[in-house]
Amino acid sequence: MGLRTLWLNLGWLVMLVVTIALPLGLDAAGRLTYFTSLALWGVPILYLWPVFSMITADGTGRRRRALRWTAGTIVVLGIVLDFVFGHLTLRFPGCSEPQGTGPYVLCLPAVRGSVPVEELLFYAMGPVAMVLVYACADERWLNKYNPKDDLLDLKLIQLSPRLVIVAAGAALTALLLWRVNGTFPTYFAFLAAGAVLPAMFLYRTIGNLTNWPAFAVTTLYVLVTSLVWEVTLAIPRQWWSYEPSGMIGLTITAWSRGDAIFPVEAATVWLFAPFSSILTYEFAKALMHHPRTTRVALFGSDAVRARTSD
Repeated sequence: MGLRTLWLNLGWLVMLVVTIALPLGLDAAGRLTYFTSLALWGVPILYLWPVFSMITADGTGRRRRALRWTAGTIVVLGIVLDFVFGHLTLRFPGCSEPQGTGPYVLCLPAVRGSVPVEELLFYAMGPVAMVLVYACADERWLNKYNPKDDLLDLKLIQLSPRLVIVAAGAALTALLLWRVNGTFPTYFAFLAAGAVLPAMFLYRTIGNLTNWPAFAVTTLYVLVTSLVWEVTLAIPRQWWSYEPSGMIGLTITAWSRGDAIFPVEAATVWLFAPFSSILTYEFAKALMHHPRTTRVALFGSDAVRARTSD
């Protein structure tokens, strides 16, 4: 076994150990900040990006474009959440301190508040790390579970009746919580819209193109990283906290610290984020590789529908 093959097969184990050990070591040395804690997302990128590049070197570039498209989409959603709705869902106590004395590198102005630049870095790095974990597992470590991409007569956008029911239930739940609590559950509504609405139109088709064991590995990675990063490091130090009036009212007591509550919505992000990221990545991959025009690839045509029904 050559060194390159050994690194491709076992380098992820080294990456995982370094990912966890580095921020904990920084904490022991008194050098841990929100900014340096982003190594939890940066270290996997440093390892997986070259692996992804090697895996896709002989391709047409669609997987790399799909990665950029996915990351860009989630960055935009993160910016909207923080800079537009952030005052309804999140708190950044350090932004109220004089510049240079707080726990952040820089705070940027937002609607009715401020957002640290570290948040933007997280939204740029998190999706990239998640998709890289999935893509490398899909193409390398779990490639036997990679479903065949038969795209010729495949219509990418199809409405899922079951997920329509789920979306209606989520909307009804949000309205009931609004009435019961007296405040609108903004975080719940945003997460439901970001995860369920795209899935309503994509899951029926893209679900058949998804490597679900690779998705499971990605979700496990996000769970472990989030337990270390958010629960163990961030919440006790109040790098950010959650606005109670924007939550549904259910918290996880063991992960809360005084006024710094840990709402159940924060835990659902650990599931919704990889699901939405991977669904978007597989959709972008299929769209860029589809043999037909964009309109036909998305919505089908009469000829394709007739041939499919025969």
